Amino acid sequence: MTPLFSNTQALRNEIITLANSEKLDKACFKKMLDYTIELFETQGLGTEYYGYHNIEHELEVTYITLLAAVGARKKFEIDQKDLEYLYTAALFHDFDPQKSVDKPHEDSVIQFISLDRELQKLLNETDLDLELITVLILRTTFPWKGELREKAEEKIKTCFKNSDITKNDEQKQEHFMRLGWFLSIVDRISGYALGDFSKALEMAKKNAHALTWHPSLITQRSVSYFEDLLNNESNMC
Repeated sequence: MTPLFSNTQALRNEIITLANSEKLDKACFKKMLDYTIELFETQGLGTEYYGYHNIEHELEVTYITLLAAVGARKKFEIDQKDLEYLYTAALFHDFDPQKSVDKPHEDSVIQFISLDRELQKLLNETDLDLELITVLILRTTFPWKGELREKAEEKIKTCFKNSDITKNDEQKQEHFMRLGWFLSIVDRISGYALGDFSKALEMAKKNAHALTWHPSLITQRSVSYFEDLLNNESNMC
């Protein structure tokens, strides 16, 4: 059995079809998608790149984010603008084409999307708040505990203060944190959901490389990876 979407073009087309059906049909959303694909491929991070965080992962997360968000609109009170935020954050969440190691660093991702002129132009066309896109990306920090979580939460607080949408509005802040949690779960399971067991095994190897697991511990760590999702984040899963 081959993966549901076996190449970049197939994933791109499915994302566009789904986005258009959900009224994410502004030209800027398609342009962002194509720009991301182009930049990943020109930086050697296309499907031929062995690491976990290649363009295939970026597109799988974007597709499943849209698909899951549409299905969870009522439960998570996801409106049209939320869908646009989730789409954009999913597309850019590992946007670190100049990375030196496979696992992107969230600070580097945010710095890149904040400084890249083409992306700034496209984001301006979406009429989305970069501070809130940053919040969603920061919430995908993994693992979400200890020092990594503390640092991310401090930056998130600053983003909320800087945004006219969320400053002095705790309910809005909680809503965007929940959207970020939603995205973080999709980030960790989307690729596994779009293929068979052989794809899952290949992804486990790549994930082990990204998270610097010792080869002898791949099976043990992979089991723990999913047990953690099911035991500690079962509500969102």
